[in-house]
Amino acid sequence: GAAVDWLEQNAKGNPFMLWIDMFDPHEPWDAPERFQKMYRDEYPYERYLFGYGVRNTDIRPDDLPVIKDLYAAEVTFSDYCIGRLLKRVEQLGLMDDTIIVFSTDHGTHLGEKGCVQKTPGLLNACVTRIPLIIKHPDKRFAAKRIDGLVSAVDFMPTFLALLGIDDYKNMDGENMWKLVTGQAPSLHDNVYTVFNKFGAIHNLDWHYFQNVTGKGLGKGPCLYNLRTDPGQTRNVIKKFPKVAKDLRNKL
Repeated sequence: GAAVDWLEQNAKGNPFMLWIDMFDPHEPWDAPERFQKMYRDEYPYERYLFGYGVRNTDIRPDDLPVIKDLYAAEVTFSDYCIGRLLKRVEQLGLMDDTIIVFSTDHGTHLGEKGCVQKTPGLLNACVTRIPLIIKHPDKRFAAKRIDGLVSAVDFMPTFLALLGIDDYKNMDGENMWKLVTGQAPSLHDNVYTVFNKFGAIHNLDWHYFQNVTGKGLGKGPCLYNLRTDPGQTRNVIKKFPKVAKDLRNKL
């Protein structure tokens, strides 16, 4: 509601930048009731309305279907809110002159490897792989999907370039719009994630993470072969020690 009000008051023929930080679907997973009822009629709230930091040892296997339904309700609620905003953008005649970006800062676990929520000791794809959708007025690139590796550090250089601002050469990131236009086949050989005391390195073939302090805490060190195991279910670090060593050195 506040974002729509702001648009109506400020986006009248003037250039604008509007950042909307939706806390949903973050914990606690307590979407409005009508969205929860899309997935089940009743929830044992006293058990599942936890905040961030729930102990994974407290989660039972039969808890997971309920947790997943609560999370689905949160995602559906978020989708509804975004839909309201985009509808108003269209009604105000802004859709053909506005760049719209949807992304997030991290993913979450919903039972994978016995974990719920983001877990620093398990930096796998559930946490490190995030959505990125860019709606550009230039419809030549509509529905185009890019498989190249990009990172959050590429956001600012990309958006500056799209606005015709060339002052981003000394930034860590790259202009990822070159992947969309075909000007570049790739930007990065590896991308990195850091959360708490854990770090991860990811490329098209491998995903590796460990405690960067060297202490054997959490689920790592782990090495996943993305060609044979894209779901990152099997730690093959003992089978490919040289690969792990090379990635560890880069990390």
